[in-house]
Parts: sequence; structure tokens; C-alpha cells
Amino acid sequence: MPIGNIDVPIIGKNVVIAVLVQSHILFAAFIIGAVLIAATSEYLGLVTKQPRYERFARNLARFVVLLFASGAALAITFVLALITLFPIFFSYLQNVFFWVFLVEAFMFLGQIIIVYAWYNVWDKLAYRKALHIVFGFVAGFMGLMAMTLIDAVASFMLTPPEAAVDQVASTFLNQTMVPLNMHRFVGNFSYAGFLIAGWAGWRYLRVTRDDDREYYDWMGHFGLLWGFGFLIMQPVIGYGYLKGIRESAPAAFDTIMLGDKSWVFLLLMVWITIMSIASTVYFVHKLRFAVKPTEFLRKLCVGALGFTALFSILNIIPSNASLVPQIGLVFANGADTSIPLGSMYPWKYIGLIGLMLVGVFVVALYLKTAASGFHWGRASRWSQFALMSCAVTVVLAMITMGYTRETARRVDNDPGFLIYNCVTLDQQLTPDTCLVEGLADGSEGVQ
Repeated sequence: MPIGNIDVPIIGKNVVIAVLVQSHILFAAFIIGAVLIAATSEYLGLVTKQPRYERFARNLARFVVLLFASGAALAITFVLALITLFPIFFSYLQNVFFWVFLVEAFMFLGQIIIVYAWYNVWDKLAYRKALHIVFGFVAGFMGLMAMTLIDAVASFMLTPPEAAVDQVASTFLNQTMVPLNMHRFVGNFSYAGFLIAGWAGWRYLRVTRDDDREYYDWMGHFGLLWGFGFLIMQPVIGYGYLKGIRESAPAAFDTIMLGDKSWVFLLLMVWITIMSIASTVYFVHKLRFAVKPTEFLRKLCVGALGFTALFSILNIIPSNASLVPQIGLVFANGADTSIPLGSMYPWKYIGLIGLMLVGVFVVALYLKTAASGFHWGRASRWSQFALMSCAVTVVLAMITMGYTRETARRVDNDPGFLIYNCVTLDQQLTPDTCLVEGLADGSEGVQ
């Protein structure tokens, strides 16, 4: 059997890799975000002397420890599957990023050691709290460094630089490495925050003790601040990332923004719309229970909710009547029937910028009211459903974002690439279009 010609019956090897990668990212992104959120909460507990921060940090750290084994197992399984199913492609990646993979492995190992030590010495370092908090931030830092190294590989696959393959700086800091890393850095906090808020909402509806209801009410508020607070940064960062793709891999950009897969980006905007509206609704509801009620600020938030809906609609209007051509969801004359309000310029830009500005406005008003405190434990049931809907939707958004980025390299399968313009889906080199010097002939393959 030829090397690299192994396939998986029925579902195919592409689906196997996709499922393993997506599952691993869902675990890894939460772990990185949760560790840093827990360490921050522990620090806030030290500063404010409020026991709920300490309780939250410790419970979250325990959950991370339990989750780590599953995430690590998925990572190892993914690497083994990639080596087995795409050995030629992986050999190119390993030759280009040998030192990156090596350092990333040690960062991953260091994160495991520090995370377990951080949790296990919680009581032993109870009187040296500052040192213990440092353990948490170091674990989070190592996770971020591992993510940064992997982002270099992922961004290289979509936007390989016009440089020699042995130029470490050029391959590592390719055209989209920085915006992708910023996008994932912010996304980890938002993703973990929304999941924490959703879990708190579910627990709030199940507990019966008043002190537990107060704690989970506060926890939902705290998680949503992380989730929505970082979500509103994504439009600007996402614009920078898309700009980098458009300039470096124009055919890939056209695939996800203008081609047959443009519906995937619209689906992503649907998820963001749901999270934005649900979060704003929760904030408006929560302002009713402020220790110092501010009806004027609450009315401003209600007005902001209307603008959130308006800008969200601009983001989800398709550019033409060809909605999902893969399943025949096409109206009128399909791609020939343009929808003016669905154009990228200026309407999508207005929608994204408007959504971000309104989000900042709402969070600012909410934080101003939160400074005086809330009466915890009085939230309604439907507000907790809003938190849980954010948790479900953010998982869907993560999956959609991953699929959007990876499907961009397929260029509508004409041809599809594993490394854009360099290695096709069937692991064949395309030296005529590859900008990376030395990759095609392998003469400079080892850094």
C-alpha cells in the first residue's frame, strides 16, 4: 500500500481528523481560559476578602484537573491519527516546525505539572496566598505559550509566507499568525466565561438553599462578564484576521466570504447574534436587582438592546439569494440576485463595529451599576435560560469558527489544500504555486 494512502471506511479520514481536532480544541480552549479566570478570581478573593471568589476559583481548578486528562488524550489521539492518515503532509510540517513542536511539547508538559501542583497545594499554601496565585498564572501562561506555538503552525497552513522554509521567523510569524493568536487568546476567555455562566444558570435552577442560590446567581453574573466582555473585542480582531487572509490567500478569503461556503460565516454571525442579545437581555434584567436602582441606566440598556438587534440583523443578511447551495437552498436567480444590505461594504462593517460599540456601552453601564452591588438570589428562571443558551451557542460558535477557517483552504475543492497553494488534500506538492522556497523539493526541509 502506498504511503499516505490509508483511509477510514464510510466516514473518511478528513472527518476523523476534523472530529478529533474540534473535540480537542473545545477542551483545550476551556482549560486555558478557565485556568486564567480561576487564578484571577483567586487574586480577587485575596484583595476583596470575599469568600465567593475563593470558592469559585477552587471549584473551577478542580474541574480543570478532572478535564485535563480527556483533553490530553484527545491531543495525543489526534497527533497519532494525523501521522497515520496524512504521513507525507505531517512530514513536511515536522520538517518546517520541528523546534516549534518540540518546545510546544515541553510547554504542554509544564502546564500539566503546574496545574496539578497548583490544585494539590491549595491548602498547604493557604497562608502564602500570593505564591499560590502565581502557580495559577504560570500554568495559564504555559497554556498560552503552547497555544501560540500551535497557532504558528495553523496560520502557516492557511497563509504560508513568501520566504525560504528554513527562515524560522518568517514561517513562525507568517501573515496571519498574530491576528489568529489574538483571536484565540480573547476567544478562550469568552468561551470559558459563557460556559461558566451557563453552568451557573443550570445549578441556580436546581439548588434549594438560599446561600447556594446567591452563589450561583453571582457566578452567572461573573461568568457572563468574562464571556460577553471578551466577545465584544472579537469584531475588531476578526476584521484584522480576515484582512490578513484576504491579502495573503485571496482565493481562500473568497471561499468563506463570497463563495459557496459564505453561508458558514453567516451561520457564525447567527451564533454571535444570539449570544449578544441573550447577554444584553440578562444585563437589563439584572439591573432590576441592583442595591442602588438606576432606572435611567436600565432604560439606556433597553435602548442598547434594540441597537444590538439592529446591528445583528445587518451581520446575518446574505449577500445574494444563494444561501446554502450544497443543499439546494437557493432563491430567485441564486448568486445572480444580489441583496444590497448583505454586502460586505459598508453594511457588514457597520454591523460589526456597531455591535462592538453597543456591547462596550452596555458592559460599561452594567459595571457602573454593579459597583454598588446586587441583591443575589432573586434572578428569574428565564434569565438563567438566557445564560444556558449562551453556553450552548458558544460551543456551536467554536465549532463553526473552526470549520470556517479549515474550509477556507479547500478553495471550493478546486483544488483543496492542506497547506495553501503548496500541498493538496491528497498530499501532492504544487511547486508552481507554492511561495515557500525549499518546501517543494525538500532541499531545505529541516530547520
